[in-house]
Amino acid sequence: MAFRKAGAGSMLNEERRFSSLEEVTKLLIGAEGKTFRELDETGRGDSAGNKGSLGNIIEESVLHYPVNSDAEADILVGNTRYELKVTPLKHSGRGNRRKTVAKERLVLDIINYEDLPGETFEDSRFWNKSKNIIMVYYYDDREDKKKQSRLDCKVLKSVILHYDKNDLATIRDDWEKIHEKVSSGHADQLSESDTNYLAACTKGVNASSMRDAPAPSGSGLSKIRAKQRAFSFKSSFMTSIAERALVSRVDEYSLPISANQTLSEFLKERMDPYIGETVDNISLRLGVPKTESKANKSRLIMKMVGAEGRSVDTVEQFRKANVTKLKTVVQYPDGLPKESMSFRQITEEEWRELASFDARWEDSFLYEYFEENKFFIVPFESPVPYSRHVAGKDRLAGGFLWNMPEKDIERYVHPVWERLHELMLSGGSVHYGRGTNLLPGASFNGVCHLRPKGQNSDDVVRLPNGESITKQCFWLDRRYVAKLIRENQI
Repeated sequence: MAFRKAGAGSMLNEERRFSSLEEVTKLLIGAEGKTFRELDETGRGDSAGNKGSLGNIIEESVLHYPVNSDAEADILVGNTRYELKVTPLKHSGRGNRRKTVAKERLVLDIINYEDLPGETFEDSRFWNKSKNIIMVYYYDDREDKKKQSRLDCKVLKSVILHYDKNDLATIRDDWEKIHEKVSSGHADQLSESDTNYLAACTKGVNASSMRDAPAPSGSGLSKIRAKQRAFSFKSSFMTSIAERALVSRVDEYSLPISANQTLSEFLKERMDPYIGETVDNISLRLGVPKTESKANKSRLIMKMVGAEGRSVDTVEQFRKANVTKLKTVVQYPDGLPKESMSFRQITEEEWRELASFDARWEDSFLYEYFEENKFFIVPFESPVPYSRHVAGKDRLAGGFLWNMPEKDIERYVHPVWERLHELMLSGGSVHYGRGTNLLPGASFNGVCHLRPKGQNSDDVVRLPNGESITKQCFWLDRRYVAKLIRENQI
């Protein structure tokens, strides 16, 4: 075995070969509780100054092997290869509600669009690098990142990532979805929210970094250009993995999904027996008291799928897949809902981000929101117009997980961000409430717009120019909602 000197006299394992996991584990345990600055024998951290340098410190100064960028997993233990991933956690919430969450997604491997179509899951480059991963966790709770160095964060714990049967079934299904999209010539339409646990995240100097990819059959082209993307595990999935590894579970319920069954398959199985039934009949069958409250349909749906009394953010499989909202929609005989679909409010911090000259669409909160989140949409059909509507007579029409397609994000959401960015950069008044409101309204592009939710005009937010306006939410037009329901119903 070849060695050379590294740092403070330790020997460098040029072959990256170890005799056992115990040997690796002993070295990593020795790093626990120490800062990366204390561990750094080479001074790489101070000279590099990026988060990637933390992984290099663990490689060179703890496990004593040379930094590499080849296609093989990092180390060889016996005849098994392991990938090393150094990843941050953070604390969220306060007091009794304080919990540990993943600070970011876990980026695994750049997607080679031209090679991917010829791979199967078992022999894929992704799985060869990802089936055995050693996770090195550290907390990054820095409040002032300009003054506080990442090098002063402490190593928390190292664990081997474990995939349970349901995790693996979902990851395999996610990989197949990405594989199919690339193989069919639509790599340019990939989106993080296409999938549940495994995502195709944008990766590069910026999201404009492009790569060659197969063209659609019959297009007359041999190749297309698509954003560079990487296989990654979503931060929501990584939070659940960290909780499992660190034995700090949150109050969370797990759906009784069988092995090798995906979340979408499970939801369909649970909901199919009720399709076509009225709300009143479903209430009777499920033993839920009838009520006219707006929340009643959501309560019925959650009991139907086996999570009575819970919200989607407290159900393990929803949370792992970053399914952040359950949206019930009533369609009337004209095929349209009465109202557009609302999403979350824009915070003051996000308004300030919009006013920054350095702000970029690809890094924006708005792109991230629609790129990463999925929604559980459940449509009902009313037999009569809204003027004679009775909630108990609405019939369940189905249910599905939905994410906004990448092409729609670019076509409808991007222009909204551009308008808001221009307005905030100008520093002028948005003329809110004066009849000449400059914010993108319902007629802006027929799909995505801003307006308040509810009637409380006293709930205000302060804009970077000093103006105070009623807090604004994102909305999707009701015609677009009807269209997405038609396209997703089976």
